[in-house]
Amino acid sequence: MMTYTITEARPKLGDIVRRAAAHQQTVITDHDRPIAMVVNFSDWEDMEDTIAALRGQLARAQGVQPIGHEDAKRLLREAAARAAEQ
Repeated sequence: MMTYTITEARPKLGDIVRRAAAHQQTVITDHDRPIAMVVNFSDWEDMEDTIAALRGQLARAQGVQPIGHEDAKRLLREAAARAAEQ
């Protein structure tokens, strides 16, 4: 994994993005602190899916019945509509 400061990364953005396309992550730092990671988009989606699955497993292990993403969006829309009516 490569690491660059913001200043170093600016002129190398094209190379950093091509590395991400090749599934190689790059960390961007600011004042020696990691602030961003450039990662392949499909890898990111896979990580999000894995995290969601693990959260669901954890919730079930704790006795909580999780709801799906679409149901959560629907419930949020309904709550927003009720709040707008008040």
